[in-house]
Amino acid sequence: PDDTPTQYLSRYMTLDDGKKKNKIIADRRFNSIDMTRAYNQLTPVEEVLWDPKKDPTLLKLNFAAGSMTADMMPLGPRRSEIYITGRKREEGEQYFAASERIRQVTLGSGAVTVSDTEIITEFQWDAGNDDEMKAVQRIAVYLTPNPNSREGVLWQQVNGKAV
Repeated sequence: PDDTPTQYLSRYMTLDDGKKKNKIIADRRFNSIDMTRAYNQLTPVEEVLWDPKKDPTLLKLNFAAGSMTADMMPLGPRRSEIYITGRKREEGEQYFAASERIRQVTLGSGAVTVSDTEIITEFQWDAGNDDEMKAVQRIAVYLTPNPNSREGVLWQQVNGKAV
């Protein structure tokens, strides 16, 4: 297997919430597109629906129709709704770490997939450039109770316990 890390850009923006203190948040529109390009997905993101002022915790992705899958079935258009269900952070002098839990519901041709994921990112200032940070990210995908998928069967085998 290829151990080369996947690299992509992340962008952040200021959210003016009408209060005294503005918040810096991830630009989920830009980040979603750049991340799917980096992972070289079969079907690219065609449209990102996200209104950070209305609800920054909800993101909708529309994927273009893809080519054929490994079993020669056409891959039709899909739509994902991503809900941010939890956040944590930790800070130090030269770093900060953040984690987010998300639930992703993907609707495709005759199939619905639900996945729960935790994304943990540690950011550090780039020693040579004060305007940039480097980050290491780990993505944990949890088993979900879907009896129609391989992970749903595994979830049933372990009686819903963490694995």
